[in-house]
Amino acid sequence: MGKLPTLKKNYEFQRIYGRGKYASSRTLVVYVLANRSGNRRVGITTSRKVGKSVVRNRIRRLIRENLRILLGSLPSGRDIVIVARKADESAGFDSVGMEMRSLFVKLGLLNRPETKGRGKPPEPTGCLPPGCLPPGCEP
Repeated sequence: MGKLPTLKKNYEFQRIYGRGKYASSRTLVVYVLANRSGNRRVGITTSRKVGKSVVRNRIRRLIRENLRILLGSLPSGRDIVIVARKADESAGFDSVGMEMRSLFVKLGLLNRPETKGRGKPPEPTGCLPPGCLPPGCEP
């Protein structure tokens, strides 16, 4: 797989900021706007508020790698801008990935993943092993 198609021009970013839908979390903001080309294009921005260049580049690498993994499941024909806010310097690959996924779900770009341990409890089977009933509750 080659490089990600990227947004480079200031007017492209401004168009997406002005006309696109967005979702935000504590450390990321994702903007999305449909385009006519049919390609997915991505722009990643980090301001100096995030930290010095080493920290900014690390956050960009984490975002880029998570995006590379998710790119196949994102719909085509969208311009996506990801803005890194002042982040926790200990943010890791998994935490950035979970935030990106949740923001993509909020924007309707990804389906909500099946969650284990949440939602409805399992239905009782109706059969208990013998001796598991409390005394006085025999059938």
